[in-house]
Amino acid sequence: MKILLPTDFSDNANNALTFAKHMAKSHGNVQITLLFAFYAVYDFAANASQIVDSIESDAKKAMKKAVDLALSEGLKIDYQIVQGTVATAVTSKAYREDYDLIVMGTQGASGIKKALFGSNTGHVIRESLIPVIAVPSEANWQNIEKIIVGVELDQSEDKFYKKLLDLTMNLHFPFDFIHIEKEKDFDKDLAVEGLENYINSNYPDIKSSTKIIKSAAVLQGLESYLNKNQNAMMVMFYKKKSFFEYLFNDSDSVQMSYHTTVPLLIVK
Repeated sequence: MKILLPTDFSDNANNALTFAKHMAKSHGNVQITLLFAFYAVYDFAANASQIVDSIESDAKKAMKKAVDLALSEGLKIDYQIVQGTVATAVTSKAYREDYDLIVMGTQGASGIKKALFGSNTGHVIRESLIPVIAVPSEANWQNIEKIIVGVELDQSEDKFYKKLLDLTMNLHFPFDFIHIEKEKDFDKDLAVEGLENYINSNYPDIKSSTKIIKSAAVLQGLESYLNKNQNAMMVMFYKKKSFFEYLFNDSDSVQMSYHTTVPLLIVK
């Protein structure tokens, strides 16, 4: 397994690195790569090259410090410094070099929606071909006690369950699979039973529950559930016309500041 972690050496990025380390330790033989990308503006000043050299020199010092600490913890880790935009550098490297997971922090936002969209993290989520964990600045790995998975319970999600469980089951957290339902739907009731049977048959060692949450609106239902379960990592499946897209593009969108401390795993 290979994890890519873009960093700017901020406290927020260091917090995301903590999450990456725990993911790595849960899987055993994992390679973490720290990536620092910066955009150099050349204005033909005589000292432009000196500025770039200075940026790269400072970045190397910070990278080596982080790498040495991770190595002392028994982790496999390296780093790379590149010129370019963060989103492009991250997604292209992840694609070219077959990474399995991107972990990165979100910054300067009052809610998860603002944290993810119109930001480097948002661009990476939209463009990446692999799963991404978005770590809000106040998230704390030690507070996580469960994994909450928002599901639509349709056949298009079948391929995501294996990806999710292979990625997270070694963390040994229980899973809450939740579906927000506006009105009674017999087909969804059957789908819940089908999902429970799938999990029990294929992953008998994990603890899980599958729930249908009644709510007049998807956002309100999710808000209510997460307010009661902030000790969690939230998971969404990224697909066209998905629960994820509906949630963050609905015209009646609720500002989701209630779970700014909840990390969000996007499975693709």
